[in-house]
Amino acid sequence: MNYKKKSYNFANLDLWLTFLRDDLELKGVAMGFARLPAGKGYTFTHQHEQQEEVYVVFSGKGIIYIDGEYIELVSGDIIKVDAVASRSLKADETSELVCLILGALPAKGFPQKASSKTLIDDGIPDWENLPPWYEGNQKVIEINKKLKAEREAN
Repeated sequence: MNYKKKSYNFANLDLWLTFLRDDLELKGVAMGFARLPAGKGYTFTHQHEQQEEVYVVFSGKGIIYIDGEYIELVSGDIIKVDAVASRSLKADETSELVCLILGALPAKGFPQKASSKTLIDDGIPDWENLPPWYEGNQKVIEINKKLKAEREAN
């Protein structure tokens, strides 16, 4: 089996931090949820040697304290924090804060092409092997031919 699936109830995550490494057998990305009660936050600041972090706010509001600056967070916000930045997270006094936190190390050698739209551009498209829901769809076949030609031109 080349995948690992786990379901979470986003409306009722455990309070504080839930780390997903073991549940998903993660090897290349750090991932966890933060569910901070109203008015509560981390009790210390932290930074990393190499790992940048991305905070995706699912619900609520709060602040993230980065290198002495308070930055407001609301549902829908996404903020990337450089590894060396000192940071800490706190929920608003009137609202809990629920975030997905992602971390990763610099992708040395990527992107491989300057024109790439993605950071890790090691995808290997199989233009002729359509997913079952598009098998025989001539429009999709033509789209894939065009995408293949564009990719090969770069």
